[in-house]
Amino acid sequence: MKKLFFSIGLVFMGAIGAQAQGFSIGARGGLNFANETASGSGASISYDTRTSFLLGGYATFMLSDKIGLQPELFYSSIGAKSGSNVEKLNYFSIPVLFRYNVTSNVHFLAGPQVSILASAKSVSGGTTIDIKDQLNGSDISGTFGVGVDFGPFNAGLRYCLGLSNIAKGAPSGSSLKNNVFQIVVGFKLFGS
Repeated sequence: MKKLFFSIGLVFMGAIGAQAQGFSIGARGGLNFANETASGSGASISYDTRTSFLLGGYATFMLSDKIGLQPELFYSSIGAKSGSNVEKLNYFSIPVLFRYNVTSNVHFLAGPQVSILASAKSVSGGTTIDIKDQLNGSDISGTFGVGVDFGPFNAGLRYCLGLSNIAKGAPSGSSLKNNVFQIVVGFKLFGS
């Protein structure tokens, strides 16, 4: 079944690439400024920011001079802090972003992101506890951002708004959601 979905994805990407006016692939890295928001019983708590990293790649399929798609795949370390406790959540994230070029150098991005939980640790006072079994295996976010292109280099600012409850077995009416500001830089490996 995985091979079937992979094959369909390759055919789909190839078809888009064949129709696209501009196609490129690049590498990207950056900083995450992440926190979590817990809510329930009419109250909401936002934890302190954890700064970490993301690393991966992207493809850009421009369907016209202005409009395109930008799927990405990256490893992203997020989480939050609360006093001396640090939650370290690591995901494989796949955003599929609609791209609108305002000018030849400036673009806006928006779209969904699906993230698969790779690991989750709680660190406090030198003690590390695996908490992966306390969290749902996936996270859905909405991603919004702006970017600039200058030659083969690019950079951007983004916000990923957590839409799904990441806490497994949370009581009805309560939730725990990821929120991440990102600063990204990239380099176009090939393409137009």
